[in-house]
Amino acid sequence: MQANQHRSIGIHGNISVARGDSLEDCGSIFTAQLAWPVKSEAAAEAAIALMKQERVSTNADHNMTAYRVVSAKRVLKAYDDDGEAHGGQRLAGCLVREKAVNCAVVVSRVWGGQNLGKRRFEHIVERARTLLLAAGHRPGEGIQHAWGVGQSLGSREVLGGAPLPPSKRARADMDEHVTKRSVLAIAAERRLLGAPSAACSTSASK
Repeated sequence: MQANQHRSIGIHGNISVARGDSLEDCGSIFTAQLAWPVKSEAAAEAAIALMKQERVSTNADHNMTAYRVVSAKRVLKAYDDDGEAHGGQRLAGCLVREKAVNCAVVVSRVWGGQNLGKRRFEHIVERARTLLLAAGHRPGEGIQHAWGVGQSLGSREVLGGAPLPPSKRARADMDEHVTKRSVLAIAAERRLLGAPSAACSTSASK
């Protein structure tokens, strides 16, 4: 997991932005970014625009987005497939199932040259859900953790107290994601060789 960053979205205030580990399947690379708290539709759109400026998004073929915001006791939500048919819709469905509120998510995909079928939806949802959990998401309450600069998403912190050890779920997530190589290196290699992975195995990288 990448460390939390504190960013400004202008008149909409400040937000935290985190990026999860990347997952590769048959050359396609999926990476999630998460922003919180966003307390209006305008803030959510601004947060998404900010995340789409990150290199992991500018080098992607598709940037699927979704957000859910609680305003005046109503849940405001929207999504964008960005050319990945039903991808943004599945991402929005993930936020609904997890009861995620006041956050915005971007899942970027670098296309690896092979169609993944329904498996691509599983990766989109899994990357988003894993990042939500690592960030401390609580269903219906939003993300509760507050980090200092450089605080890793793999551990929990209590304001005014010492950091707590990672939860079992967080430790399992961290163990699952083994570093292989950078996202851009993988994308460049696939495009240069013009050939998919022989085994088409799924792997995670930072």
